[in-house]
This record gives sequence, C-alpha cells and structure tokens, in this order.
Amino acid sequence: MKRNFYFFRHGQTNENVAGAKEVPHPESFLTDAGIRQAKRLAEYLSDKNLDVIYSSPLKRAVHTAEIVAERHPGIKIITDDNLIEAAFGFWYNDRPEVQQRVDDNFNRIKECLDRIVSQSGYKDVAISSHGGVTRALCYAAGAKIGNIKNCQCFHFVLDGGNWQFIDTFETGIEVVNKSDIPQE
Repeated sequence: MKRNFYFFRHGQTNENVAGAKEVPHPESFLTDAGIRQAKRLAEYLSDKNLDVIYSSPLKRAVHTAEIVAERHPGIKIITDDNLIEAAFGFWYNDRPEVQQRVDDNFNRIKECLDRIVSQSGYKDVAISSHGGVTRALCYAAGAKIGNIKNCQCFHFVLDGGNWQFIDTFETGIEVVNKSDIPQE
C-alpha cells in the first residue's frame, strides 16, 4: 500500500522574529504572519485525504496542526513528545560533542517515524513539528534538506518500505526569522 506523508514546520513565532535560540522549549505562539502561513499550508493540504496529524505537543506546532485540521473535519491530532525540537540552534553546530546530541536526536526522531509507520494503518499522515525535526524526518525518508521555512511542507510516499520524495510546498509568505540564521 502506498502511503503519503506530509512533514511540515510550524508557522512563524515571535521568538523566531526575535532570534531566540537557546531557550529549551519555549511555549511560543504564532504571529499574524505565522497564522497566515498556516492557513496557506491548510489550503495546500485541503485536497489531500489526511487521516491523522501527528504533532509536537508545543503550542506553535499544535496550533499549526489545528489550522490544517480545520480543512479536514473529524481528523485526529495526536501529540508525541518525540517530535519536540531538542534545542534552538544546535543543528547549526558541528563540534564533536554537539554532533553526538545531533545523532541522538536524529535517532529519537527516526524511531518516532518508524513507530508511526509500523503502528498506524493510516494511509495519509501529516506531521507538524519544528525546523530541526522536519529536517530529521526528511533525512530519515532519504532526502537531505537544508534550511526549512515556516510552514514549508515536504511530501513523501512510502511504498513497500521505500521512501520517495515527491515535492515541497512553500506558503510564499516570506518572513525574517532571526532564529534561523546560523550563529557565527
């Protein structure tokens, strides 16, 4: 059975604008631009037959998932702590001690995806999370993705255990996220 997976990052937050990177798990909220991005993403996904949305339990990811879910009446949103971003900015650091954290977090996220694949019979799955988590999900599905914009969505098909990247969607609502700029 072919299964569709849509991995996407939450909409812009005030902390993105301010450049917050080192706060462990801030409960930040979507900006007006972030809400517009989420609505554009929801429009893009409206003709997809989503069965379920998995989400990080952090408010910005859940709010983005809720906006997408409005176009899919009755859809369930399942939160999973394994979809939480590990730390702001650490994906940009290549020191050896940090690389172990990157590897550990990648393994946590890959195990989460493997669990979703093996334990759910859903055919069309969306996952609402964060930049680093979305990057790791894409990597686990075989695509190396660089910078990920707010509400950017990556469509993959899983068929017979093989992942295939299909396409990406960007909202076209460009914003400046200081938290996405690598530290020098």
